[in-house]
Amino acid sequence: MLCKLGIFFSFLFIRIVHSADTIISNVLYSKESPYGLVEVIKDPDSGVLDVYMSKDYDAVHSFILPGDPTYLESAQYQIFTTIGFCFAKNLKDVLLLGLGGGEFLSYLNNYFLNTHVDALDINPAMFEIIEKFRKINSNLNQFICDDAFKYVFKMKDSYDLIYCDVYSDKPFPSETYKGFFEKAREHLNEGGVFVWNAFIQEISRTIVERMFESFENIMAIATDDGSNIVFICYQGTKKSKENLEEAANNMQAQYNFRYALPDLMKKAVPISREDKAAWVMKFPVLG
Repeated sequence: MLCKLGIFFSFLFIRIVHSADTIISNVLYSKESPYGLVEVIKDPDSGVLDVYMSKDYDAVHSFILPGDPTYLESAQYQIFTTIGFCFAKNLKDVLLLGLGGGEFLSYLNNYFLNTHVDALDINPAMFEIIEKFRKINSNLNQFICDDAFKYVFKMKDSYDLIYCDVYSDKPFPSETYKGFFEKAREHLNEGGVFVWNAFIQEISRTIVERMFESFENIMAIATDDGSNIVFICYQGTKKSKENLEEAANNMQAQYNFRYALPDLMKKAVPISREDKAAWVMKFPVLG
């Protein structure tokens, strides 16, 4: 069921970590997965569980704060993805492509108590980590171990929101995304939204151009450090910024999200046809 195209995971930012001796003494989980060593290590200062993908301990893949289902660390791009809630007509069925350590899943489950989520990751170790360190409602969530770029071509269901956050340890070949956005669009319910986190140094301009060709309406929000851009894509009538701000205010009043949607919505930018080229140019030319 697992493919050999590479490692596709949710990507979170790099931060300074403690010494190797301190790390080793706080290892809570360690397993050699089909895609390399995966470890969960408790930060002795904050109590946060850091998920690492290598013995170098230089990059944190995911973060878990035990007992806090809405904790998204300070990685802005994950927080920004939550504004996708404002664009969806309904939030009954959601697909996560790139589950990682389950941050977005946990956040979603906390506020939308009746939403069904299909959560996909290529690495089975991610499911073990979530079962061990998170409280996840198994009645609402279905875990799928597969490659996101193959799964979209064989899935049968449609969704109100598809959130894509896949990561590789090297840039994606442009052909990897061939037909991907079109298939995702076809599996959106009426009024559905596709949210894509694009890690700039791994995504080629060709891939971004394909995204623009696949959706009628796109908004974007860039992280302050310039490493990620979150694209919010949907079909049909274009939503005005005023209507979206009103939706953000209404949802915030109803759900009291930890990361306030009205504040996040202010940073979202609608992309016109004239603006498209400038956004594409933010990405590198890759093979």
